[in-house]
Amino acid sequence: MAETSATSNAGSSIVQALSMGSGVDIQELATTLAQAENQPRIDTITQKKEETSVSVSGYGQMKASISVLKTAFDNLKNVSDVTNKTVTNPNPTALSLAVTKQNELAVGSYDVSIERLAQSAIIASDEFTSQTQALNSGSAFNISFAIGSPSPTTSTVNVATDTPAGIVAAVNDADIGVTARLINKSATGNEWVILFEGETGTENSFTASSTPDLGLADSDNQLQQAQNSSISVNGLDSIERAGNKISDVIPGLELDLAAVELTPIRINIAEDSSVIRAAIEDLVLTYNAFRETTTVLTTTDAETGEAGALEKDKTFVSMIQAQIKNLLDKESSTASGGLSTLRDLGLRVQLSGELALDETTFSKVIADNLADVRTMLTADTDNQTDFDAGNKGLALDSSLVLKDMLDTSGAISSRQSTAETKIEDYEKRLEALEKRLEAAQQRYLTQFAAMESLVQRSKSTGDYLKGQFTAMENMYKS
Repeated sequence: MAETSATSNAGSSIVQALSMGSGVDIQELATTLAQAENQPRIDTITQKKEETSVSVSGYGQMKASISVLKTAFDNLKNVSDVTNKTVTNPNPTALSLAVTKQNELAVGSYDVSIERLAQSAIIASDEFTSQTQALNSGSAFNISFAIGSPSPTTSTVNVATDTPAGIVAAVNDADIGVTARLINKSATGNEWVILFEGETGTENSFTASSTPDLGLADSDNQLQQAQNSSISVNGLDSIERAGNKISDVIPGLELDLAAVELTPIRINIAEDSSVIRAAIEDLVLTYNAFRETTTVLTTTDAETGEAGALEKDKTFVSMIQAQIKNLLDKESSTASGGLSTLRDLGLRVQLSGELALDETTFSKVIADNLADVRTMLTADTDNQTDFDAGNKGLALDSSLVLKDMLDTSGAISSRQSTAETKIEDYEKRLEALEKRLEAAQQRYLTQFAAMESLVQRSKSTGDYLKGQFTAMENMYKS
């Protein structure tokens, strides 16, 4: 447009140089004629470009809505995601519980009695006057440990610094399954004792000896004997383990023993359907959100009169809607207990097109066939890949259908890509038309400038002749 402006200024200068003209604004006339010739096409292509840009945004909105729906199906594809069991424990003081594997928990009741806690062997040394008391005249010495029962293994620890603190450091650095620590028994003086402690369980009992004699073999210094924990579960008593944390008796549950309790502690494990209910309700919400999005994209707004971004591609959108609606009737590859589709769980499409959950049907299915629901949805698998050749369950099968829709080679992306290519083409055509408009303005301006010059010469000749005739007339009058 800068070139047109320059040409226009030049045309005005010509008119001014002629000092007079036809009285027509040739710059405005040239612009008007050039626009009349080119502007309709510019306006048409600009409108097409704007409409196509809106459709690109519309395809993006539709893909985003489908992606959210896919996530809702993904939340139902793992058995651990839809399985939830509650564990109740009436005596957490004596026994604390931790769920290790939710999907391994078995529904039922367990009576647990704690007959004995596991403990480690503890041996004390004789008393010392300080942490730095020399125990072997400054020379290194060894402490021998016999660890294990019934077949002990001997480990020798070399004490390079013959002080109580040196012994503690050497034993702990040796990492043989026995730890050492210094304790001052006196509140005001120095009565330092080394405590040697093994790991819990009978098999980890130990004895120790040394030269110089630290009193490790004295009976008075044998403070505690190693022993296993012992529990009773549902009447089966004397279940022994080396530690107080037991994770292989009740599947999916770790028992942490804290105190002896001979009165049975009843642990209850029950199904909790709240997780799968929340996931199904989320599926309903995301499906309806998708329906709402596509409806807005294909409908003219009654108040503003603005057309939906994909109104001109309504047939295609309707096809996508139908494909997603068909997921409600899709058969599970792992049907179980007569359950094979989402409709069997109580999902219904209403006359409005919205999805709803039949509470009566859903509650009954969950109460009577929760295990079958899990199998139908998840194939009783966890973290199964999209490329696994085995049965995947309804949730993952449905998710893969939506994944194909969102793929870069899918129909939606293809339409979006085509629209983007059209926008690029429209931009090139508009650029060419703008150049054509500028050229037309310059052409008309050049032509009108020439006409102005011709008019000026004609008027000059007329004025000359008129002057001559006037002079001749005056001569005759005189």
